[in-house]
Amino acid sequence: MSLRFAILTLLSALASAAEPRAFLEQHCYECHDKETKKGGLDLESLGSEKQQLDRWIKIHDAVTEGEMPPAKKKVRPSAAESAAFVTSLDTRLSTASKEASPTRISLRRLTRGEFENSLKDLLALPRLDIQSLLPADGRVAGYDKIGSGLDLSPGHLAAYQEAIEKALDVAIATQSTAPRVYQKRIYPAGLFKFGGNLSHGQYVLLKDKQPDPALPVRGGHENKKGHVGFEGPDLKERGALVKSPAVATSQSAVGLLNPNLAGYEAAMNVSPIFAGNYRLRLSVWGFRWANGKPNPCDAPQAAVLRAHEEGKQQEGGRLLSAFTAPSMESKEGEIVTWLDAHESIVFDPVSVPWNGLRIGQVAGRAAKHVGPGVALDWFEIEGPLNPVWPPVSHARLFGQLPIKPFDAGSDIIPPRREKIRSIGGYLPSMHLDLTPAERTPKLETVSSDQPLEDARKLLADFLPRAFRRDVTASEIEPYLKLLQTRLDAKDCFEDAMRRVYVAVLTSPEFLFLPAPDDDAALAARLAYWLWNGPPDEALLAAARDRSLHRPEVLRTQIDRLLADPRSERFTQDFARQWLELGRLDETNPDPLLYPEYRFLLGQGVAEETPAFLRELITKDLPARSLLKPGFAMLTQRLAEHYGIKGVTGVEQRKVTLPSESLRGGLLGQAAIHKLTANGTTTSPVKRGVWVSDRLLNDPAPPPPPGISAVDPDTRGTTTIREQLTKHRSDPNCAACHAKIDAPGFALEAFDPVGGLRSRYRSNGQGDLPPEKGHTDWKVEYKLGPTVDASGELRDGRAFRDTATFVELLASDDEKLARAFVAHLARYATGTEISFADRAEIRRIVAQTKANGYGLRSLLHALAQSPLFLPTSR
Repeated sequence: MSLRFAILTLLSALASAAEPRAFLEQHCYECHDKETKKGGLDLESLGSEKQQLDRWIKIHDAVTEGEMPPAKKKVRPSAAESAAFVTSLDTRLSTASKEASPTRISLRRLTRGEFENSLKDLLALPRLDIQSLLPADGRVAGYDKIGSGLDLSPGHLAAYQEAIEKALDVAIATQSTAPRVYQKRIYPAGLFKFGGNLSHGQYVLLKDKQPDPALPVRGGHENKKGHVGFEGPDLKERGALVKSPAVATSQSAVGLLNPNLAGYEAAMNVSPIFAGNYRLRLSVWGFRWANGKPNPCDAPQAAVLRAHEEGKQQEGGRLLSAFTAPSMESKEGEIVTWLDAHESIVFDPVSVPWNGLRIGQVAGRAAKHVGPGVALDWFEIEGPLNPVWPPVSHARLFGQLPIKPFDAGSDIIPPRREKIRSIGGYLPSMHLDLTPAERTPKLETVSSDQPLEDARKLLADFLPRAFRRDVTASEIEPYLKLLQTRLDAKDCFEDAMRRVYVAVLTSPEFLFLPAPDDDAALAARLAYWLWNGPPDEALLAAARDRSLHRPEVLRTQIDRLLADPRSERFTQDFARQWLELGRLDETNPDPLLYPEYRFLLGQGVAEETPAFLRELITKDLPARSLLKPGFAMLTQRLAEHYGIKGVTGVEQRKVTLPSESLRGGLLGQAAIHKLTANGTTTSPVKRGVWVSDRLLNDPAPPPPPGISAVDPDTRGTTTIREQLTKHRSDPNCAACHAKIDAPGFALEAFDPVGGLRSRYRSNGQGDLPPEKGHTDWKVEYKLGPTVDASGELRDGRAFRDTATFVELLASDDEKLARAFVAHLARYATGTEISFADRAEIRRIVAQTKANGYGLRSLLHALAQSPLFLPTSR
């Protein structure tokens, strides 16, 4: 009888616990009723699950994680009671969540990036840069793909039209014959900007890897220190030597001892007359300058080529490529890249540090200077390269219609054309390198004897690719009417078709992605997930025969899309949004505290994380690899920054790491450390929020009103841990800080640029660092207080340092997998994750348990799940 009574009592207690309000009344009202409202939380007045869904979800999660009731409470519910409460509430919340959002994936607008890629792929353009013309996209949960953040305004449509016109300008051929290929090898000694630097002494003339006697290495003021200026009795003579044939026409190399500076950049005096693909070649080598000559350097140096918009040569420019400059050994590099008309090319020795003065201004100048340098032997340009003419982009718009001379005697309005021109002082020159006929070509345009019939054929080919589905004959008719209207207004056929194409590309069918309710829509959604752009013909064919939704076909197509170079857009963009890499350049590291952070390091930092994500997905590596991969994606400069030896050159590669290394995983990557710092000091709060939100999909709420941020102390008197103590003592802040401070403290072992540290850097009090006097950059900071990277997780588990913290997180690989799927689902579907989606996410994760929750397996499982496939649950 007593056993029966005990069982009935237990069942009664569990049934009572299963009633959410009964559970709250028994275990939570003591602190959170109408009168007490500890932390501002009144559970007694809480509405129903439908009325206050978000609040109920927070309660559910707090009980699930063991945060509520708090551990210090003397009388806590049993594990069985808590489980019954969570199970009951889970069912109720799932029902309420489904009713609140019955449709999971709905119509949404293309993002700026998707719009640009769509035009680029549709028109077969090698390069297109139009995002800056478009309004910024709204962001929801850190993602700009979520439909609720993507509105459409008249401002959008006006910007779209401007961007489309720019794309059409690039795509349409204006002449029946291709521009003649220009080819030129250039030796740097004769270039204008090189000449000034050679005169002043921050560049040196080198022949056979030694100083060229035709222009002696500049010295002067050897008995002085610091700044002495450019002037000197030898300056006039050096200027004459630089202009003499012995130097100006020589084929000697030029060694660069200074990095590029505004007004003193290493401009190549090259600016294409015609846009197109160009082959750029150069020969470079590195050295250590000492005793007035080049010497072998311990590691290769590096240089880059940049393209600068006309009139903006002294601004940042567009990176074309980086090149490794081996020690005392010439190495040729080659790229084929798109150059816009009138962009100018600049060479930059990015491994050479800037230490405050140009070498020609410092006492002793180049004769006494010691430091790294990069030598340029020669530079070569060839192009524009057009394997076919008219180019494919033109054929996408006008097929094989001929380009003929325009009839100037007709009443038709001629097409708009830009005059052929070159930039004075740059190569090629329109006056020297073009014939008179090339300088002033005859006006030509696309010709059609049957404009309506030709347009019908062109649109029958173009519209299915633009709309990403089959089109009917009736859908073509409105565009033919528009064409006829423009022809009646005396537009030439080319311009009339431009108006038609602008109308097509600003239509809802192009600008919006439909819900995936058929295979055509599924193809579009899949392509904009994994290519960030439109589907190709193979994907559309699978949609057309209605096989795409079949699991085996869908899996094959996903593998094909991931193997295509266009999938690099996905890894880059998903990393940008999921891991917030778009914030990487929001702050610049303080040059006094972090002088080592220069272009080469920044480039390696920015490239590491997307390449790491690509490797995880390609190799289907387990979720644990997000934190403990056993490898890192490194360049030479990033490896040096991480203290990893044996990596040389600007090329990124996979490097195996020892098991105890903190590097490789997300929490050991400098990009994460930089974007969660302010450039001066680190913030455990920012880093803790990032870990909770982006890595664990458990975002912390915003701080309460009136709570001020912690101001950085760079004087070296107070640690951030000490400053945060007062925040944790505030009852309104304590709960959140218990959640976010621990991961933030663990990451204090990394400074704002991702360097490992045991002490904080200071610009005030502190000790001299051991590296002072042993680096190529000036070290003016000091070492302040000791870093403490220990802490305790909210579940009570303690960690003594970063390594043990990472092990604790990595041990819960199922949680990492769930978080990854949630973030991937937001990106893939353009929809925020609701409570009702949690069960499906758990199912997806469970499905991949056998292989350690491989990231590619998780991606495939998501693609086959109701989260991605249906329009409703």
